[in-house]
Amino acid sequence: MFNLLMAISATGDAAATEQNPVTQLFMTVGMIGVFLIFMYIMVIRPQRKRDKELKESMKNMSIGDTIITIGGIVGVLASYDDDYVTIYSSVANTPIKFQRGAIQTVIPREGKPDAKKESKKESKKDKKKEE
Repeated sequence: MFNLLMAISATGDAAATEQNPVTQLFMTVGMIGVFLIFMYIMVIRPQRKRDKELKESMKNMSIGDTIITIGGIVGVLASYDDDYVTIYSSVANTPIKFQRGAIQTVIPREGKPDAKKESKKESKKDKKKEE
């Protein structure tokens, strides 16, 4: 009985592996397409969103904002131009000059008008949630 089942399963496997080459090609292309869509959704789209947010925050930065560089140095923005940014770091207010591309995060200072607007929006949302 067992030998009969093995013989049937072996013939079934042989029939399954003898597919049309065009069908195999479409299956392969389909799997690659699904993989590329997955990579776009999980990797590329979020990175573009982060880059857009960083570019926007760099465009709106002003003197006094806190800057974090890609090297992990934290300081207060002293001056900036098209290519370079100078920050004051440490207790001794040591000025350090960086390229704009070295900025990882811009944290607006609390007294900035935009920061007040955002905090007002958040407080309105909190009030609506409480009601």
